[in-house]
Amino acid sequence: MKLEGRVALVTGAGSGLGREISCRLAREGARIAAVDLRPETAEETLGILSGDGHFACAVDVASGDAVREMVTQVDSEFGQIDILVNNAGVDRMPGDGSDKLLETGQQTIHMSDEGFTSLMAINVNGVFFCLRETLRVMQREERGGSIINMSSIAGLSPNGNVSYAASKAAVLGITRATAREQGRFGIRVNAICPGVIETPMTAGVPEPMLKPLIKATPLRRTGQPDDIASTALFLASDDSSFITGQWISPNGGLVMQ
Repeated sequence: MKLEGRVALVTGAGSGLGREISCRLAREGARIAAVDLRPETAEETLGILSGDGHFACAVDVASGDAVREMVTQVDSEFGQIDILVNNAGVDRMPGDGSDKLLETGQQTIHMSDEGFTSLMAINVNGVFFCLRETLRVMQREERGGSIINMSSIAGLSPNGNVSYAASKAAVLGITRATAREQGRFGIRVNAICPGVIETPMTAGVPEPMLKPLIKATPLRRTGQPDDIASTALFLASDDSSFITGQWISPNGGLVMQ
């Protein structure tokens, strides 16, 4: 098994991509710290993981103090963190103007201060807080490590939701800057930029917005959570030992660069 003896902290593990990634890494031998905003969904994921020795806890990633406490819990439970999958995120928040996108063709002028800042707090601040606190453990243990930040094709080729696109582009900036800084510690930092994937998040996308995206995808279909989990496994394992500061985009050809 590719991840035997390693510990993976996965945020947003209670559903969708986070749950699929947790299950895939566990099947490869990793012990999982399944972290989610809601304790009950984190526990649900815990109940379906292969193997033993896993751990679940709840955290609001937008709170630096809460993230610090969560990483301390995980460190106390396992004594190490080898993999971080920074997956927790949202695609819209109340007041961010996304409901006006289809109606008026624009979001920006309808976006409230609170709508923008609350989404950025989860998608950008949350990534940074989890990365920062996990790095403290990785550096202390001197085991190296792999950090995987979840961005999006929206961060590569902005389309539609302004606040979401801004947040996912910021994740790519964090990924590159941290990879350059942390390479000397043997810590790799990469990003995944999913295309249109069948998850609870995309289930809420209005059909008039979703259908053109699928039609524009050369493979003419949506992706599956396992497509992203396979990419995460590659980046978490030694198969990608000379890859850092990069992004990989399973998107069916919707965005090509």
